[in-house]
Amino acid sequence: MSLPYMNTILLNQMIVIISQSFNECFSNDEQAIIGAFLTTLGDMLSLNSAYISYLQDQNSLSKQNQNDYDLLEKSIEKIKEEINKMKSNVQK
Repeated sequence: MSLPYMNTILLNQMIVIISQSFNECFSNDEQAIIGAFLTTLGDMLSLNSAYISYLQDQNSLSKQNQNDYDLLEKSIEKIKEEINKMKSNVQK
């Protein structure tokens, strides 16, 4: 699988434009909720890419099964943390 070329300057400019439109359209509380959601989305994408890389590097199925359970438990803990962050942002 070849990786697509991603122009980092263009990505940074898109982030500035999108975040500026959010700043103008949403209240502070709404921005906090959207930010928490996008943070969670980014964490899940990062986790998925790390997990895929991890799976590609494994040779042994027995080792892999135990490590998969450990990674799944860590993932669930991370999701719980993000949900608690979102709850605390909503309660403010």
